[in-house]
Amino acid sequence: MNDTAEFKDLCIDKQSKIYLKEIAMWGKFLAILGFIKFGFLILYTIVFPLISHKLEAYLNYDLPVIGITLFFLFMAVIVYFPSSFLYCFARCTKRALKQNDQDIMRHAFQSLKAYYRYVGILVIVMLCMYPVAIITAIIVY
Repeated sequence: MNDTAEFKDLCIDKQSKIYLKEIAMWGKFLAILGFIKFGFLILYTIVFPLISHKLEAYLNYDLPVIGITLFFLFMAVIVYFPSSFLYCFARCTKRALKQNDQDIMRHAFQSLKAYYRYVGILVIVMLCMYPVAIITAIIVY
C-alpha cells in the first residue's frame, strides 16, 4: 500500500489542523505520564527486592519476592510501548503540521495505528483472562 497517488486529493483544512494540534498536545501529555509510570515501575523493580526483607519482618509473612519483582518488570514493559507509540505520534504530528509534510504525517498516523493495535491486543488479552479468573475463583472456593 505504497501507492500515494490516491491520497493526493485529501487535504487537511485549518480546523482539522487545529484539532490535530490539540490531539498531539494531549497525546504528548498522556505519553509523558506513561513514561513517568514506566519510571516508577522500574524503580519498584529495583527497590522492592532491597526492602522486601523489612516488609517480610513487618508483616511476619514470606513474600514471593521474585514473582512480585517480575510482575513490576512485566508491567513496566507493557506500559513502555504504548507510551512510546503515542509520544512518536504526538512528536511527528506537531512536526508535520509545522513543516506541512505529508510523509511525516503518514509516519505519525502509523505510530497512532501501532498504539491502537497494541492497546486493542491488550484489551483482548484482558477480556480472555476474565473468564479464566472467574472459573479459577469458582474452582478454588
